Formats: sequence, C-alpha cells, structure tokens
Amino acid sequence: MVRLCTTLLLIFGSALSYAQQFSMSLGVYTGITSTFTLDDGIEKDPRYKGSYELKFAPIGVNFGMDYEGFGFMVSPGVTNIGQNFYVVNTSGGQDGKRKIDLKYLNIPAAFKVHIIRLSFFKISGLVSISAAYLMEGTETVSHTETKLKFPSEVYPILPPDYNVEYDGVAVPEVNDYVMSEKKDFKSLQIFAAAGFRSDWDVSNHWRVSVDFRMNYGLYEPRTDEYMAKLNAHQTLYDIPGDRRDMFAQLTVGISRYIDFEKSDQERKKKLKGSSKKHKLTRYPYPKPRTKKPKG
Repeated sequence: MVRLCTTLLLIFGSALSYAQQFSMSLGVYTGITSTFTLDDGIEKDPRYKGSYELKFAPIGVNFGMDYEGFGFMVSPGVTNIGQNFYVVNTSGGQDGKRKIDLKYLNIPAAFKVHIIRLSFFKISGLVSISAAYLMEGTETVSHTETKLKFPSEVYPILPPDYNVEYDGVAVPEVNDYVMSEKKDFKSLQIFAAAGFRSDWDVSNHWRVSVDFRMNYGLYEPRTDEYMAKLNAHQTLYDIPGDRRDMFAQLTVGISRYIDFEKSDQERKKKLKGSSKKHKLTRYPYPKPRTKKPKG
C-alpha cells in the first residue's frame, strides 16, 4: 500500500511538473478556401460542370496552448465556402454559372502533435472538430438565352417562356435566379478536419503560423423542407441527390505569447524574495561590538 501511494505521488508530481511546461498564444489569422461540393444530383445533371475557385476567409482569432510534444487550439473565424458550376448547354458549351455561397461562423477545436520541433520552428499534424453557424446562404443560377436539358419530371412546372423542343428546352436569359436562400439551409453544420500546421517564432514574443486543413461537412447542408421539394421535382434547376461540403482551407496568422509577461513578473518577485532572504541569512542578529584595545 505504501509503495502504491509512493508511485501515485511520483506520477502525479511528474505530470504536474510536465503540465507546467507549456506556452499560451493569442492571435489573428486570415486565409482562403476552395470547396468541393459533393452533390449526387449535380453529378448526374447534364446542365452543370464543376468550376474550382478560391474564396476569402476574412478573419479569425486563434488561442493555442503548446506542451512539449502536443498542443490544443481554438480558432473561431468567418469562413466562406461553396463551389461554383458552369451552366452547360445541349451542345456542351458554357453559357452561365451556378453559384453556391455559404458564410459560416466556424468554431474549430483542434488537437495537434508536434512532428518537427526546434527552438524557433515546429511542424505539427492536427485533427479538429468544429461547429459552424450559418450567417448567410444563397444558391443562384445565371445563363444566357440558350438550350438546356431539363429532366422530364420538371416539365409541368416550366415557366411559359421555357419551350420544350426535341433535343432540350429553349430558355430565355436568366440573371441571379434564386434556387435556394438562407432559410433553405440548416443553421448548424459540423465539420471534421485534418491537416498540418507550421509555427515560426520570429521573436521571444511573436509567432507566425501557416495552417492547412481539409474539412468535411458531416450533415446534409439543406433543410428537410427543401429536400422534400427537391425529391418531389418542384425545383426547376436542381434534381434529387444527397450533398456534402468538403473544403480546403489555407490560413496565415500572427500570434503573441501571452505567458511571457506573467513569467517576467514572477521572476521579479522571486528575485526580490531571494534578496530579502539573502540579507536575513547574512545578518540574522545585530553585529557584535568590538572593544578597542587600551593604550
């Protein structure tokens, strides 16, 4: 029993001393995203072809804690995602764009393992899970006057100026036709991510970081009400199919170590305490007087 208690005390003491060897940092970041909208309906729809573009992820805040071999991060920020698609006519030409624009307040919590660790530089592998709250959401289509292959199931809801012909549907020019809006998207999404991060200590107080992650949305982003309309073929420019959003995100940030000032203050207190102790040790009682010799 005594040996077990001693062992537990040693383990606890080691863990406590190890846990105290960490650094904290707080900073801001910005970056870009590139989205791959995995949609079964779009994939089999002859009216669309993928277009890969970059979107701006304007701002975020990062708080990190780094231990000897691992670390933790929380980095809430605004993220823009959504892939765009070319509108393809019956001859294979590109006559317009289908745009998906989703803006989220994304709050990822990440765990990272330091792969390379030097005194001024480290590279880490990381995994994260995040809750994303929808701020804005739209899906629109624009095209010139052309001919498109609409599925026969939507013929009953075609507008009067959409004319069915033997090889497709002749359609007028359309500008920003709203396919879905914010109410048609779920307000909450969960993203799982994995990637790499590099941290450069440019001084004792400042760090520059580059972060790359692949994110995958765990939920269908559209509401059940919209999916019911989709499956009933009541959507003119969309056909049934499950969807997931996957996006690559590259960010660059700058952070300040927020534990340095505290360490400096503690160091000053320790120095003052040691100087007082030193004085007390040298002169614990009044110095004895010595008599001068006579004569």
